[in-house]
Amino acid sequence: MTEGDTKSEVTHTSETQPAVEETDNHSSAESDDNTILGAAVTKLYARKVSLLNNELSRIGMGWYQWRLFILAGIGWTADNFWATLNSQAVYQVGLEYNVSTTQLPWGSMSLAIGLCLGAIFWSALSDHIGRRFSFNITLLIGGVVALMAAGAPTFAGYCVFVAFIGFGMGGNLPIDGALFLEFLPGEWQWLLAFLSIWWALGQLIVTLLAWAFITGFSCSSADNCPTSSNLGWRYLYYVTGGIALLMAAARFITMQLDESPKYLLAQGEDAGVVKMVHIIAKTNGTESNLAEEDFKAIDSEFDEKVTEAPLVGSANDPQIAPVAKESLLRKYSVDHVAPLFATPKLALNTSLIIMIWFLIGLSYPLFNASLPVWLRLHNINTATGIDQSFREYIGYAVLGIPGSAIGAYLTTLRFGRKGALASSTILSGVFIFLFAAAKSNAEVVAFNCVTSVTTGAMYGVLYAYTPEVFPSPHRGTGSGLASAANRLGGIIASIIPMSSAAGLDTTIPFWVSAALFTSAGILVLFLPVESRGRMAI
Repeated sequence: MTEGDTKSEVTHTSETQPAVEETDNHSSAESDDNTILGAAVTKLYARKVSLLNNELSRIGMGWYQWRLFILAGIGWTADNFWATLNSQAVYQVGLEYNVSTTQLPWGSMSLAIGLCLGAIFWSALSDHIGRRFSFNITLLIGGVVALMAAGAPTFAGYCVFVAFIGFGMGGNLPIDGALFLEFLPGEWQWLLAFLSIWWALGQLIVTLLAWAFITGFSCSSADNCPTSSNLGWRYLYYVTGGIALLMAAARFITMQLDESPKYLLAQGEDAGVVKMVHIIAKTNGTESNLAEEDFKAIDSEFDEKVTEAPLVGSANDPQIAPVAKESLLRKYSVDHVAPLFATPKLALNTSLIIMIWFLIGLSYPLFNASLPVWLRLHNINTATGIDQSFREYIGYAVLGIPGSAIGAYLTTLRFGRKGALASSTILSGVFIFLFAAAKSNAEVVAFNCVTSVTTGAMYGVLYAYTPEVFPSPHRGTGSGLASAANRLGGIIASIIPMSSAAGLDTTIPFWVSAALFTSAGILVLFLPVESRGRMAI
């Protein structure tokens, strides 16, 4: 491939590639968006990632990406295990240890604290040493600690174990999404939104298990609730932890995960990029024309030896200076955070994304984590009532799956990722308002189910948009900051129901949740970058 061929490919990609997403009518907006995001990377990296993106598009979608879709999906399924597991189990844990309903949110808070710390640590590590290690280890930690949590001797001990589960799994979602995105051809990036269907599946799996174990092996009153008559929540943790370990084993056994080609490119490892692209092509039953000489041709344009340093330098300096070995903290705070705020528009986009994640992280647990306990408290102390509350919650969990699929479809429409995200988020707020105001059980069930569809769609779009608007050298860090803000919101969400005036036996958490969802949806409209029709850099 000659340099001229390379330039020709970069110029005409949107015209020659069969794409689900239309790009021709958005070339001007796409150019503006690329200019905003390009401020976070060096010019040399931007030229090389264009070449890589075109080669990934030429190779196309194949078995390599579909296999990764399954393995990343497994991680997303497990990610939703733990919040659902705690929300289903904590009521029974409270009965066994005689904990009041105003203190039950400590379980959710412990999980959120762990998730927040884990999101920062694992995402920073992924930009520091690569995606592969974090991708493999987080799922394993969650499974092991879940087995330990099943034997918790006190409520405080339970909260400690839940916090460690959160730390282990905190980086799972952003890292899995970033890794999957970096192997996708540009015209298939919408598939990242569809990956959220696995997340919805995780909620359904745990809810079905809880229905079996909680209804069959649990006490109904704190007055008579010894461990021997309340083993359901422990069985739930044992089985869910075992499933997570099987998932981790599946990752190790079925696929020897390779490092992301865009991460390798950001480190200046051109030879590794070429090798990785050829592996993808071979697995997909085709061939790649990419050669190391293609990158050297770009190097010569900048009169620079790319092997002198990683491509994570100053956002305003197109040249690359040698980078000394630095601590993880310094690399996180300087090399990867600062470029995300390099220009006013980029700073606005990054700040709004973090704020939106925070508001959703505050609003979603207020509704989702409170819902199982609220349903239990309104179907009190009878086997029929408990069974009915699970039936209602399972309906909610089931509809999250088509909701995710709808979200993936919405990302391909002309109003783009921002339009899909704003509409689904605002609608979630509207239907939670209606749920909180419901006067009959039929209304509760109906608005609960519709809310599941809209929140499923919202998360599908959010999970796709976020890594797309962070350049690969800083994608782990940016996604981690957003995820950490989301978990911080979860911490605050746990505090609100601790007030007796806004406890889990009232609808106040739902009213607050609805208002926050609506506010987050309005903020989406002010995001300056639209990622639809644009290849992630």
